[in-house]
Amino acid sequence: MKNFFLTLLAVIMLLSSCSIKDGNFEINIKTPDANNMIVRLFRETTGGLAIVDSSKIEVSRAYLKGFVSSPELMFLYIGNAPDYLPVFVEKGTTDIDFNYSKPSKSTVKGSETHKIFTDFVRSYSVYCDKAAGIDKMLTNAVRNSDTVMISSLEQDRELLKGEITGFEEFYVDKYIDSPLACYIISTQLMYELDYAGLKFLLDKIPPENRNNTYYEKAADYLKNLEVTAFDPLKAQYENISSALNKDLPLNLLIVKAAEFFLNEPYVGGTLEAGDEETLVINFDKFDCVTFLETSTALALDKKSAIPSYENFKNKLQNLRYRDGVINGYLSRLHYSSDWISDNIKRGNVRDLTAGLGGEKITAKIDFMSSHSDIYPHLKGDSSAIEKIREIETFINENPVYYIPKNRIKDISSKIPDGSLIFLTTDKAGLDFAHVGISVKENGVLKLIHASSTAKKVVKTPSALSDYLSGIKNFTGIAVLEVLQ
Repeated sequence: MKNFFLTLLAVIMLLSSCSIKDGNFEINIKTPDANNMIVRLFRETTGGLAIVDSSKIEVSRAYLKGFVSSPELMFLYIGNAPDYLPVFVEKGTTDIDFNYSKPSKSTVKGSETHKIFTDFVRSYSVYCDKAAGIDKMLTNAVRNSDTVMISSLEQDRELLKGEITGFEEFYVDKYIDSPLACYIISTQLMYELDYAGLKFLLDKIPPENRNNTYYEKAADYLKNLEVTAFDPLKAQYENISSALNKDLPLNLLIVKAAEFFLNEPYVGGTLEAGDEETLVINFDKFDCVTFLETSTALALDKKSAIPSYENFKNKLQNLRYRDGVINGYLSRLHYSSDWISDNIKRGNVRDLTAGLGGEKITAKIDFMSSHSDIYPHLKGDSSAIEKIREIETFINENPVYYIPKNRIKDISSKIPDGSLIFLTTDKAGLDFAHVGISVKENGVLKLIHASSTAKKVVKTPSALSDYLSGIKNFTGIAVLEVLQ
């Protein structure tokens, strides 16, 4: 990394001193056989390479001279060498130690533009190699379900991404309005960049600098470039989905998906990712609600005609947001009663609670509006607080049902595996305080849940009724069946 910053400093100094001026150029070629070879300089045009007519070549002296209107990428050809040498021609003298067997390995001296070009390619190539190495290791870690290695590599990937972005932004923001940029994003460089890197640079070029062969060539290459960016979340999804048996009934698929996450860490607040509300996906850390939603969405996706990562994301969004649409923080279904009502309305779930002998929840719901200062997206926003009050009013006018915990043992046998279990609370202003997924073991009804106490996803060691009796604030449960 130290070498990179030294290289970058050198590039800054070179760029700072670089001037693009019209003038006469001279090129001196040094090679043992130069006196006996034909030397030509070509310019790239829309019709291909064309000889630079203004260049007068004295073969005996291996010397070219002419006039250039700005630094221009040209191609030097000597005799029947196997390739052309790309070289930036600019005002002044350029000396070239020509490597006949590998022209691209020739040494170019005296051309500041060429030095900038090669330094940029070299630095960017190092970054691309590092990124490719991390992606390869990450793929193997995901396949092996090595969560420790995945976490470490993801951190390395984010750090490297920051470094690359900093390098790109420095170069682009400072020099992209120079015609020099179009030359650098041409020919060799575009083959060094991935889709995202090349698109980033091309998008930054101002329209007035796009009317040249080099930009057109890079833009055409970008259009034909297949995007193969590695997505670790997609790889994790594929690993989990492949472990699920599509032939199982939906409720048992939900259980299998939930059991896949046993021992994954409990982490609160994972959906508060930033100012903008987006679909947050995690397969290696959960709170109780994201655990329930993720397990359910995975099972629903697996039972679809064509399971896919995009389909899974749609299923997850459909469960988490009002009407399945992301429209800001308040479109998320924050209250469990709201979650239940909205998903029932859209046919995602069926409430079994009343049929199991449940009774209406009578508690007044107002926790979020009464404690708006603890919610960053509500704090100080009077319109958002008013909207939350409207949601709370709707909940209070349309209560859902619950089964008191002293009656759960009697109806446990009637609760299907894979049911969504919502735990009610007597905490002021709230309706539910926890969620999980039901499963029976030897006829005993248990709960799989992301536990803030155990700090991970666990299965209750004893019956759900015993678990609830040991927690004073839990008053009962609601039972929902997921519909396909």
